[in-house]
Amino acid sequence: MASEHTITQALLEWINSFALGKTIRTTEELSDGTIIWEILQDIDPQYFLDEIPEQSPSDHWGSKWQNLKHIHKLLINYIRQQPDGLPSGLDPEPNLEQFAKKNSVKDANKLLKLLLIAAIRSPNAQTYVETLQTLSTPTQEGLKNIFEEAQNGELEPLDGADEAHEARDTTAVVDPELKFEEQMGNLVAENHRLTRDKGDMQKQLDEMNSRLVRLQENNETLQSRLATTEDRLISLKSGKGDIGPGAKGIESKYRQQEEVIANYEERLNSTQSEVDTLRMTAESLRAKAERVQSLQDDYDVLRRERDQLSRKANAAEKYRQKLQASQDFEKENQSLKNQIQDLQQQLKEADSQQRWTSEHEIELEEYRRILPRIEQECSEIQNLKKQLEFNNHALTERLRSAEEQHERDDALIGELRERIRDYEGSPGSPSLTPGSTTPRLQGNLQKDFEALGVKESNLCGLSPNPTLSDLSLTGYRKSEADDSRKEVESLKEQPRSVRFTPRHNTFNRRLADENQSSPPIDGFSEAFAETLRLSKAGSSQGDEYWRLYDQYTSTVKKLAEVQDSLDASRKTLQDTLADVSLAGKEKLDLISEVKEACRTETDDMRTDLREATDRISDLQTELNATHTLTGIVCHERDDLRKMLDQNQAELRAEDQEAAEEMKRLLAELTAQDGGVENEASQKSVVELIKQVAQQIENNLERLAKRAEYIHQQNEHIKFLQDRISQLEEEASAAAANNTEDSITKERELELQKQIDALTREIALMGSSWYELQSKLHNNANVTISRYRYSPASLADAQKGWLARQRSAVAGR
Repeated sequence: MASEHTITQALLEWINSFALGKTIRTTEELSDGTIIWEILQDIDPQYFLDEIPEQSPSDHWGSKWQNLKHIHKLLINYIRQQPDGLPSGLDPEPNLEQFAKKNSVKDANKLLKLLLIAAIRSPNAQTYVETLQTLSTPTQEGLKNIFEEAQNGELEPLDGADEAHEARDTTAVVDPELKFEEQMGNLVAENHRLTRDKGDMQKQLDEMNSRLVRLQENNETLQSRLATTEDRLISLKSGKGDIGPGAKGIESKYRQQEEVIANYEERLNSTQSEVDTLRMTAESLRAKAERVQSLQDDYDVLRRERDQLSRKANAAEKYRQKLQASQDFEKENQSLKNQIQDLQQQLKEADSQQRWTSEHEIELEEYRRILPRIEQECSEIQNLKKQLEFNNHALTERLRSAEEQHERDDALIGELRERIRDYEGSPGSPSLTPGSTTPRLQGNLQKDFEALGVKESNLCGLSPNPTLSDLSLTGYRKSEADDSRKEVESLKEQPRSVRFTPRHNTFNRRLADENQSSPPIDGFSEAFAETLRLSKAGSSQGDEYWRLYDQYTSTVKKLAEVQDSLDASRKTLQDTLADVSLAGKEKLDLISEVKEACRTETDDMRTDLREATDRISDLQTELNATHTLTGIVCHERDDLRKMLDQNQAELRAEDQEAAEEMKRLLAELTAQDGGVENEASQKSVVELIKQVAQQIENNLERLAKRAEYIHQQNEHIKFLQDRISQLEEEASAAAANNTEDSITKERELELQKQIDALTREIALMGSSWYELQSKLHNNANVTISRYRYSPASLADAQKGWLARQRSAVAGR
């Protein structure tokens, strides 16, 4: 049961619906009774004709009490005179003294409830019912509770413990829907009974009407015949008519007509009594129609209650949908926040990855700048190595041939010694064997000369920048070596007795000139030189012999110097080959390290590229699936909205049509009761009642169909909710399995661009790496001179490859 404050607000809003000229805000403004009396005069001005005792009551509560008692007395009598009488559920005796003296809200509500019942049961009840429908929903609910309280016969407790009693009665309240169904069933049964009674009465009324029509027609015929007979009788009495032989027949006919007229008059009297009976029956039917009107009013109240319940159900459903939508929005908002956090984290990771990639790009750029130089140096080193190996092989061959020539020269020198000993001829010739500090002779003179020519040619070949003086000296020495070789061969062909030809003289002079022009021999000791001078002084040999001997000793000295220079060149060549081998090892190690680093980075980049590609494909798939699902859901939502709008339009049209039909029928009934002579009034009351009953049945059938439709819609909504929850569970499961959420289109394009750039870079690196490997395997394709280095390049080459790279990086 609603609280007193709620009931008061509802009653005050209903009172303000009257044309009072001001707005009533509290019950205190009603305590003097003037406003209530104006409302009663508006309800039934024929009944409430008198004036209240105090027209202008003072502030004293006594005058107010007198007015309230007068109003209460007339109000109770008016309600009791109505067909339904005083409702058992209302208290007919409010404490008017408390209402006038202390403005008791409870007593004011009791009086206003009686006023509401009087208005509903007044002749203008239809107007007040329509006015009630225009009030707010809470007011309609409060007034509906008052009507239910009046019908159920539940009196309010007289003590002040209203809240406790409301708490106790809450459990005993019957479900309004069940009560509505029970009342609707009673109304339907009463309607069926009234319909049957109305059908029977309609049949009787039709029969009576047909009989009345026939009797009226017969009466009119007899009246016309009676008028003609009277005219003839009058004419006969006046002597104007002819009284022929048929006068007796006419008189007999006249008597017969009078008898017939008497019979018809009797029948007319009986018909009139029947008509009176039918009028009484019509009055009873009119009373029943009034009861039907009350039932219609009850039906209207129930319909309004049903409408209110449906509006409440729709409002509750809308609130539930809004709550569900807000929860969905909250979930979507939370998921979007999580996605934003994940995207921010991914952005940070992508930025760090981009920085790491830029650093590696810088390193790779350095490697790209260094790799051509490394490649070129490796090619040059390989070519230099091959050239040195080739030179080493040639020098080895030359050394071998020089050693062989040296052996032959030693043999020739030994033979010449023997011949010199033979030429000496005397035992006083000094020994020509040099001392311990004199270089040893390793062959004959011919071999020494040939070895000397070979070594000088080798030295000339080894010299990187031969000068003009060196070239002339080498040519002179070659020509001298050839002359000496020819002279030795000629000496071999001579007999043991020495013969000096002009050619030998020329050779001796050349030797003497060379001996004079050549510096003194430093390879022999002073004792040997002194011994040599003494031997020359005491020797019997000729000057040619000693000149040849001096030439021989100088040649031996030069051969020793050449041998020393050859040994030094060989040592330098070995050191150079060692440096070249070390440099080649360092470069090969560095190249292998670079290759391994590039391979690792290339594999990492390829792995990252594959992962990024897979990730993009997964994200694209998820995005397409999400777009498809969103499109389906939006399409279903639009279809449901269109269906809902269409159904609401149909329901409104049906309700409007039913309301119009009911208004039309009520207007016809009102016109019939008022006795208005028009086309609507020509219909009988029974037909109108039958149409009202049929309309009620149609409304009930429509309500049943609408309830079934609402049930189907609830089932469909439940199915959609289950489907939405299933989709949310699937989405949460997919999010749990795949922690990487979808990213925005701009970020996806950015990542795609980065991946394309990394792909191009990896392709370029791969192509450059394959090109480097092909160049390393095909060193013969690069032809670089080993003597094109500048002194600075030679200095860098002596430093080593790592030192050159460090200097290049430091100077960059």
